Amino acid sequence: MIRILGIGGSMRPGSTSQVLLRRALATLAADGCETELLDLRALQLPFCNGDKKEPWPHFPDVRRLREAVRAADGVILAGPEYHGTVGGALKNAVDLLDFEHIEGKALGALVALGGRSNSNALNDLRLIARWLRAWMVPQQVAVPQARRALVDGEPVDVEVAARVDELARAVARAAELLRVRDDEAVTHG
Repeated sequence: MIRILGIGGSMRPGSTSQVLLRRALATLAADGCETELLDLRALQLPFCNGDKKEPWPHFPDVRRLREAVRAADGVILAGPEYHGTVGGALKNAVDLLDFEHIEGKALGALVALGGRSNSNALNDLRLIARWLRAWMVPQQVAVPQARRALVDGEPVDVEVAARVDELARAVARAAELLRVRDDEAVTHG
């Protein structure tokens, strides 16, 4: 069974990115994937000091984050775009990871913007994924005017809903392909 982890990087109550991440994970659960959500609001993470091996004994949620990412076949990163880039909470969480946690995994990105749509945070997440030797799927979701994008927890625009579902399924497909590749390498290696 494919295991997909969602990391919700918004600190705002009622966050659009968090609602859409939950939708993505529900879609995958309905498709038969095992899913888990790490809501960064519920974790106590220190600011990264650049030492990716630091065990952070006074912050057990660092180990929880790292183990959840390591155990996942794919990860969906979701959060806000602030000042033209990835929000600080999500960026800090990713900074606490190292190659051993995320290398070779399928990743997807979903961001919510307060203003017009652009791809700044999505592009930055792609760069981060590449630096960590992970595989970012081509599908991505940017939701402009995010505070107006949902009504009663559902996307106003059916195209946004369809794109979230497509992103989720793309991460699961890529994760499955990467796992098959890794399993074959071990078998024939």
